Amino acid sequence: PCKHQTPCPLTTILNLTQDPDPAIMMGDESQLFTTNAVDLQDAANLQARLSEYNNDQAAAAAAATTADNDSSSHHNDAIPSVSIEEGAYKYVLITANTPSSSSSSTNNNHTRRTFVYSKRNAKYHVDVAEHLVPQLEREGYRDIRITGGGRILRDDEERTIHIFGYSYGFGRADHVLAKEIVEESVNYRGYKVTWSNDGY
Repeated sequence: PCKHQTPCPLTTILNLTQDPDPAIMMGDESQLFTTNAVDLQDAANLQARLSEYNNDQAAAAAAATTADNDSSSHHNDAIPSVSIEEGAYKYVLITANTPSSSSSSTNNNHTRRTFVYSKRNAKYHVDVAEHLVPQLEREGYRDIRITGGGRILRDDEERTIHIFGYSYGFGRADHVLAKEIVEESVNYRGYKVTWSNDGY
């Protein structure tokens, strides 16, 4: 209904002044999941696990010798910064330090990266985060932080990407930063990227 408007008005996606109609489709989502106690606890558990992981990584770096991550640098770009499913889905904004690029354990050998990820049919934002975080851990990323979430609407026909909303479990992401990261991605060149704090 909004094919000739860019971006689609949020009221077309979700009218927040009315009770959500279960039949409303958000992109390819057949239901509008909000949150529940289990989702909030899962988000808190993941944040706590990441805090413990980050502390362990920091301690290991402080005690490292010449063997510390000497072979990890070639993995730094193995994980793309942006992965957005077509349609409207929940997304998370995650930051992390790359693996050390030399045998030295000083912070100067790390680069801070930001990741924008959405996932088809993810009921909750924690489901999206649980998809990316283990990949970062396996590659040796450090100081992994989930800084917030929201939704991303990707319309390939109109070549638009709209970033909006928030996450109950992780808070509202910095949509301005997310927009910048998406615009830097070679995969979405030619797309018009917009953002708004409206909606859920």
